[in-house]
Amino acid sequence: MTKLTTCGIAAKRAYERAAIKPSDLSVLEVHDCFTIAGLLAVEAAGFAQYGEGADFVKDGKTKADGVIPTNTTGGLIGYGHPTGATGVRQAVDIVHQLSGKAAGCQVTIPSNRPYGMLSSMGGNDKTVVAMVFKKIE
Repeated sequence: MTKLTTCGIAAKRAYERAAIKPSDLSVLEVHDCFTIAGLLAVEAAGFAQYGEGADFVKDGKTKADGVIPTNTTGGLIGYGHPTGATGVRQAVDIVHQLSGKAAGCQVTIPSNRPYGMLSSMGGNDKTVVAMVFKKIE
C-alpha cells in the first residue's frame, strides 16, 4: 500500500464540511505510527502530491516555521502512541496550538489561517477520523 485512500477521503470531507481548503490550516496532526504512514498522511491531507511526501518533509515544509507545521510534539513516534487514545492526544495538541498553550512547541497561528486539523487512522487506512478545529478569538 503506497496511498492512504481513506485518509484522503476523510480529509477532503473535513475540508468540505468546514468550508476550507488545505492552505487555510496553520497546524496539522497526522497518524504517523510508522514513518511511512506520516509521509503518506501528509499526501492524503493534500499538502504533497502522491509520491512526494518524503521530499515535502525533507525540505522542511512540516517544521514549526514551514508551510504546515505537523506533529509539533513529535507525533506518535516521538510522543508516544497510546493505542485507543491517539486521536484524543492529537486533538489536545491541536487545541493547545490554537489556544496558544503549546508551550515550547507553539507555532504561529495567523488570523487568516485560524484552523488546525487532525487525521487519526486505525487498521492501516481502514478507520479514519479527520477533524478540523478553529481558533476562537
